[in-house]
Amino acid sequence: MDDAESLNPVWWRRYTATATRLDRTFTIVRLQRLVDRVDLDGPPAAVPVAGEAQIRRARRVGLFAGSFNPLTLAHVALARAARRHARLDLIVWAFAAVTVDKERVARASLPDRLAQMAQYVGHRRSDALVVLNRGLYVDEARALRTLLPQNAELTILVGFDKIVQILDPRYYADRDAALDELFAEARLLVAPRDDAGQAELDALLAKPRNRRYADRVGILPLPDEYARDSSTEARQRAALEAQPAELADLLPPEGAALACATAAYRPSTNAKLDTYALRQAWLHALQAQPQRHIRRLPPLSALVGLALRADQVGIELRRYLSAPERNGTALGELVERGMASAGLSLSPAAP
Repeated sequence: MDDAESLNPVWWRRYTATATRLDRTFTIVRLQRLVDRVDLDGPPAAVPVAGEAQIRRARRVGLFAGSFNPLTLAHVALARAARRHARLDLIVWAFAAVTVDKERVARASLPDRLAQMAQYVGHRRSDALVVLNRGLYVDEARALRTLLPQNAELTILVGFDKIVQILDPRYYADRDAALDELFAEARLLVAPRDDAGQAELDALLAKPRNRRYADRVGILPLPDEYARDSSTEARQRAALEAQPAELADLLPPEGAALACATAAYRPSTNAKLDTYALRQAWLHALQAQPQRHIRRLPPLSALVGLALRADQVGIELRRYLSAPERNGTALGELVERGMASAGLSLSPAAP
């Protein structure tokens, strides 16, 4: 039995459903537009992507913010442990439109990572998904509070590296004032990371400047096997063109689909023929197109395939995608010519 056969049908159904969502042009363009509308200069705000009704009636809430690049089994295990340990009735998975210290997230775009998580959250009544316009936890707590019931208890879930960052004065104009507000709004559960666990957390909280917050911070019991972040290893394997089944020991099917179905982490020796870069160029070019036109387009993989062609249509598409705002050619005309040459046709226009 090979690795693929060892995975159960449910795993493959979830993988296929996520890969399909990631390839749906209208869906990813919609998520790109949602991200583009996030007001980075406005007051702290949370934009619901999935599960808004659950957020508005939740009472014991865990906020789990991260890049999820891709979603790993360690992320899933952390959320599961927190739900049990803190008796949470809702986990809110959150992406910051700008993430502190990670402004240049490796390859996978925010819309693609959102699509991955939207598929994971799916119909789970105890999970929700939001985009935040802030990266600091104090502002993220403020942002999520705008959606939560007034009496909701908020617990922020972090890895050990993040509690070190949260307590670091260099991220604040007035550290104590910001942390006073943060810990008035929420308590923190800290997951062990590498060799840092309970003893290291106790030592950190024993420092004079941190003692006042010690009763608002606790360790999150987590199996040792999840104490090391597997996102980096997953990206490294995906860069070597690992197949979905070869990532199943690190990633749930949704994360495996992001890694494999989009080629997000696969390096390219030719920038002009970089599959994932062309995918992002299509998303950029389609932002100005009417929704009714986008609904007629084929999957993103087909659009990327057209731009990879060696014929004149492929050359013209790559030229257009490199600077769509400066190109007078009609994108629709190029797409129709390319699809005709490939024996494809646009979907019927919506009534």
